[in-house]
Amino acid sequence: MFKSPIESYISHHRIDIDLGFLLTAAHNTYEAIVAIETGDLSGARQKWESVDGEALLTMWNAEDTKSEHQVPEWPQVAKPELDGPLAKQPTESLKRKVYERDGYRCRYCAMHVFTRSKGSRIHKLIKAFSDLTPGLHLINGSLHGSGKNGGIKNVDYAKFLWSLAAPDHVIPRSHGGQTDLDNLVTSCSGCNYSKMDLTLEQMNVHPPKTLP
Repeated sequence: MFKSPIESYISHHRIDIDLGFLLTAAHNTYEAIVAIETGDLSGARQKWESVDGEALLTMWNAEDTKSEHQVPEWPQVAKPELDGPLAKQPTESLKRKVYERDGYRCRYCAMHVFTRSKGSRIHKLIKAFSDLTPGLHLINGSLHGSGKNGGIKNVDYAKFLWSLAAPDHVIPRSHGGQTDLDNLVTSCSGCNYSKMDLTLEQMNVHPPKTLP
């Protein structure tokens, strides 16, 4: 079995992505935040500089470099007929509860994750070392990018694109999964994107881990 959805996805699509590199980048980002919070600006800068945003963005776009016939489709799996409508998407308040419960770690691959929302810890790095993320800037505590009307492009936040927090429905909504604390776990963008609306059984992935 696979340890995480992203591991299963990489194997299925035969994409050359170094998962260890992604985890190290997220850990170094976390350590940079801790350093800046303890007043170690030099250490924070060193850790944040070590995160190679260009390499991370290249990995994110790796699937796009393969021709369509090289990317195998997932097997067509019948989905259950639902008695009612799909469960609603989680509110911002519920997302925050999920992230806080899980200690801002992906419950699948254990990657440290960060949000873009107001008050996020990642903002401390962006504010302190603006030269390292030139496409991003803060206005009244909110993050803005280089796109139209301040839109944030992938290249703007490539340093933490993979480690953006996402609430994942363990049982997908399309399979009847509910939007509540029992069915939601914190995931990194990689695991969340990889899982799509497949079940863990269909992907042959272990259940979410309980992190220390």
